[in-house]
Amino acid sequence: MSESKRGKYSVIIVTLLILIGIVGGVWMERSKYEPIRIGYPAPDFTLKDLNGKEYTLSELKGKVVFVNFWATWCKTCKDEMPSMEVLYSYLKQRKVPFEMLAISVDRITTQDDVETFVKTLGLTFPVLLDPWGKTDGKYKLTGVPETYIIDQDGNVAEKVIGPRDWTTVQAVKTIFNLLGIKPEPQSGQG
Repeated sequence: MSESKRGKYSVIIVTLLILIGIVGGVWMERSKYEPIRIGYPAPDFTLKDLNGKEYTLSELKGKVVFVNFWATWCKTCKDEMPSMEVLYSYLKQRKVPFEMLAISVDRITTQDDVETFVKTLGLTFPVLLDPWGKTDGKYKLTGVPETYIIDQDGNVAEKVIGPRDWTTVQAVKTIFNLLGIKPEPQSGQG
């Protein structure tokens, strides 16, 4: 084989290897951008609440878990939180296997700011702190608020982007179905 043919084959082989590398890299990176899918396992995390108690999602199997991502600067988060408190209190009174975790994704706010926010709204559900963004990437957040309903097996049953009034029957239909609760009729609720 002549020197020029060997050179051409070398260029072709190097070009193919580069293309294979690029395609392989894109293939491997795409999982970073795939959205969280309904019916698939929820990404696990361990975070501490305002009192330093650790919560690990995988340790809550057997319960329906309401995971809400929020921030103190988010007006719609503030508007949504009272209805979350109503839902939490209602299910806590019924003593059903349910947990609500509100994850603050605030980066520059202090724990005191988060505590003030929680006290101002009278929230009693666990508020977890994630100032380092451990969960953002895992859940591929598009913004706040964003809520995930996790079933008793640890799989995502529902994903809600944006705020919701959690006092309506329609809003909590997935949770009630997972818990086997028949909603109580309420006038004006849909």
